Amino acid sequence: MKQITGVLGTDPRTIDGRSIPQLLLDRARSFPNDTFLQKKHFGLWKPLSWAESLNMVSRYTYGLAALGVEPGDCVALVSENIIEGFVAEYAVLCRGALFTAMYPDMIASEMEHILRDSGARVVFAEDQEQVDKALTLIDKVETLEWIVYFDDRGMWEYDHPQVLSIEELESRGEGLHAQNPEQFEQVASGIAVHDVAVISYTSGTTGLPKGALLSHEFVLDSGYRLMDAFKVKHGHEYLSYISQAWAAEQICGIALGVLAPMVVSFAEKPETVPDDLRELAPEFLLFTPRQWEMMASGLQANMFDAHPLVRRLYDWALETGKLHRDAPGLGSRVKMALAEVLVLAGVRDNLGLKRANAPLSAGSGLAEEIFTYFHAIGIPLRNLYGASESGLVAAHWQGTFNPRTMGQLLPVDPTIGAPVIAEVTVAGELLLSGGAKFSGYHNNPDASAESFNEASQFQTGDAIRITDAGDMMFLDRVKDLRTLAGGHVYPPQFLENNLRSSPFIKDAVIIGDENYDRVTALINIDAEICGRYAERHSLGFGTFAELSQLPAVVDQIAETIAGVNQMLDAPSRVASFACLPKELDPDDAELTRSRKLRRNVIYERYAKAITALYGDEDLCDLEVVVKYQDGRESVVRSMVTIKRMENPDG
Repeated sequence: MKQITGVLGTDPRTIDGRSIPQLLLDRARSFPNDTFLQKKHFGLWKPLSWAESLNMVSRYTYGLAALGVEPGDCVALVSENIIEGFVAEYAVLCRGALFTAMYPDMIASEMEHILRDSGARVVFAEDQEQVDKALTLIDKVETLEWIVYFDDRGMWEYDHPQVLSIEELESRGEGLHAQNPEQFEQVASGIAVHDVAVISYTSGTTGLPKGALLSHEFVLDSGYRLMDAFKVKHGHEYLSYISQAWAAEQICGIALGVLAPMVVSFAEKPETVPDDLRELAPEFLLFTPRQWEMMASGLQANMFDAHPLVRRLYDWALETGKLHRDAPGLGSRVKMALAEVLVLAGVRDNLGLKRANAPLSAGSGLAEEIFTYFHAIGIPLRNLYGASESGLVAAHWQGTFNPRTMGQLLPVDPTIGAPVIAEVTVAGELLLSGGAKFSGYHNNPDASAESFNEASQFQTGDAIRITDAGDMMFLDRVKDLRTLAGGHVYPPQFLENNLRSSPFIKDAVIIGDENYDRVTALINIDAEICGRYAERHSLGFGTFAELSQLPAVVDQIAETIAGVNQMLDAPSRVASFACLPKELDPDDAELTRSRKLRRNVIYERYAKAITALYGDEDLCDLEVVVKYQDGRESVVRSMVTIKRMENPDG
């Protein structure tokens, strides 16, 4: 076994036994006129001060109390990231209730599991679309009593006794406030730091999502770790973009927002995030690997359409940035200064990252190539490792940056207790102790008990290697490590992460276990990038299926795979692949809502293509059923090319 021990933080802004509601009250008293929350509305940023935010939270809280919500009950949210969603969560926590969130693109059946398992009594719904889904469940989920919506567009003719507008909720709370104006602060100030705050549902890659119980202390400790490691300052701006259903947003937005405290901003709508990010230029930013990959792909796609001279200048500046990072010297500094003026400063400004001193990637691994790209343009992108049950564990915050690792153990709030201790077993599994612990799984005592060993160490299920420098290197989930028929063990997620670094590839699914003698892959192409590539080369196509099977596109994917193959031992290399004729989609249960692969579903749905990858045929006649959110189904049929890689063992 190998073991490393982290450190305690030194930032004086400690939790000091306070819960999120208590911190909210403290901040409103200390900084009543400072901006806390702000949203883009009709092109203008509209700020809310701490005093105004607390008043809004109070009105929502009294409304919930009027509906009969008591401490210990559960209230749910289904919404994009909007200011009202944050206020609703703070109101739930100030009431002493538990909060859970659902991804806005969930279908009704997925929502049903979370609402039923959590026992939610009220669901906050952003708009008509979310209300419609919730209404199909109000007679199915026994505990669900009320639906409260924020956006009244399209809701004028709805007349359901259990559906309220947010204004009606506030109105119902006015009488209670008049009777007991001290109740809000009395209840909020009495919420203990060890009380459970959030039920955060896992991705559910192999089954139904489990509800991880996260205490105030747990999410605040992880928030402190980021604040101390990356020197997040009071008043730093943060763009809330990742869903509240993800534990990372509970830590970065909800908890760190009140702990630092930060200015938490919200885009006008999902489609305007790139423009709003550019205008806001926040100092602190957390995206998933897929979002960083899309940002890099989008920039490279724009270069496809640029004038040849502009492309050459851009390529020169990018290469200059890489060389300066790898081998800084007088000559590279002069070139770098010129590249900054001519290209790189403008690129960062265009991306909205000109002030980003703590841009982080979390959720899964990110290929080294993507890190190299962002560092070359002057963006200090860092890996962040953690999970719903472990909180935030490691990040690149000390010493030399190694993009192949997840960095070093993060510093723990000294008022919590011991620093994090990471131990890797002989089998390669990471065990964790120290810092705040999660409180088990909701309604699942067996899974809760199995999460910890006899020494009270949390069993992460992640295959980790600790480098000589003390960095943590994520290999894969222990259960996802594969052994080929010949006995060779390899990590499929490492291949998938590196394949996704190509702008032409949106998702990759690696195939190969003890039933097969070699590794193969199913590729989900990036429609926008591949479409631009085809148009630039005057290649005709009408549908995604046709685009995915264009010989030039298949050859481009083969070139990417050949490059990744060179990074691997011969038995781990991809021997053949096929481009899927449809995009992998959460609505077809092929991905989770956080875009993690549901491998068993994919293996079953594309079994015919997988069989062809291990056969001798060059084409596979594939039929795939596509399911839409309204329940309709259609069939995609395509002749899929089976591409054999040249000399994969050489």
